[in-house]
Formats: sequence, C-alpha cells, structure tokens
Amino acid sequence: MRTMLVIFVFYGVTTLIDYQLFPSDYEGMKFQTDMGVYFKLLIITLLLVPFQAASEEFLTRGYLNLALIKYLRWPWLVFIITSGGFAALHMGNPEAAGQMGPYLSSIFMFGMAMCVLLYFEGGIESAIGAHIANNIFVFALLGYEDPSLPNTAFFTLGEPVIEWSDFFIEFGMMSVLIALIIWANRKWGRSA
Repeated sequence: MRTMLVIFVFYGVTTLIDYQLFPSDYEGMKFQTDMGVYFKLLIITLLLVPFQAASEEFLTRGYLNLALIKYLRWPWLVFIITSGGFAALHMGNPEAAGQMGPYLSSIFMFGMAMCVLLYFEGGIESAIGAHIANNIFVFALLGYEDPSLPNTAFFTLGEPVIEWSDFFIEFGMMSVLIALIIWANRKWGRSA
C-alpha cells in the first residue's frame, strides 16, 4: 500500500508542477462530463487493473526472472531480457503506433525500474503495487485520448505524443521515484 501511495503522491505533485511550468501542454485537457459512465469505468478499472498489472509482474519479474537466473546468473542481464519481454507485451497498444521507439523504450524503462525494486527489496510486492498504481493513475485519473478506446480517465490530454525527449525526462523522474519508494520502504517497512 505504501508503494502505491508514494506513486500517487509523486505523480500528483509532478503533474501539478508540470502544469505550472508548461500550461500549454494542458490546454486541450478535457474533463469527463458523464459521471455515470466514468464511475462504471472506474469500478471496472479498480477491479481489473490489479489483476492485469499483477499478472504482468508475475510473468516478467516473477517467473521469467527466476527461470532465466538459473542459466544466466547475472541478474542485470536477466532484467534486461525480461524488461524487453515486458516492452514486447505492449507493442500492440494503440499509443505505440507511429512512435514505437520512444514508447517501447519508456515501457522497457518501467520494466527495468520494477526490476530495480525487486532487486533491492528482495521481493515482488513493491513492483506489483507500483505497476497497479501507475496503471490506475493513467486509466482512472489522468490519461490520453484514443479514438479506438473508451475514455476511462477523469482528465484526458488528447492523443499521446511520445518523443525521445519525453523518455529522458521520464527516466529521470522514474529514477527519483524508485529511490523514494526504496527509501520509504526501508524507513517504514516494505509494503506494496
């Protein structure tokens, strides 16, 4: 639960700072106006996202990491391979179209960040909690529009445009976030 709280606070604070520094990025922001539809989609999100995120974590950071470490012995090589597999799971996502390189690099980086949590915390719990919190934030609170998918987020920012500069900014932010999670869990005890 602590990891999830750290993520929600971090994403909320960095979004507010980004909004203050770059208000033009939020000019096209839309609010969900049909609360009946939003609450139905929110319930679906809250029910299904934990299973979706946890299953991805169990597959890539759990089973595949454990299987490969028997043969490769160097955990960082295993983490690179399984994070690549994690990114490959997302190749068919609609937001990947036309921006496959930076999009998959961001997904790969998220996978590596979850491996760092696994490595330094000795368990998969925080990675699962982080993945769930990340996906709930994107699907329920602040997301992007996709003409082929229903709008599930309360706030949407138009179609996603992911550039290489975004990847490097996200890398820096993810590094700080993972350090905060590890620090908080060492200070108050590990918890997803």
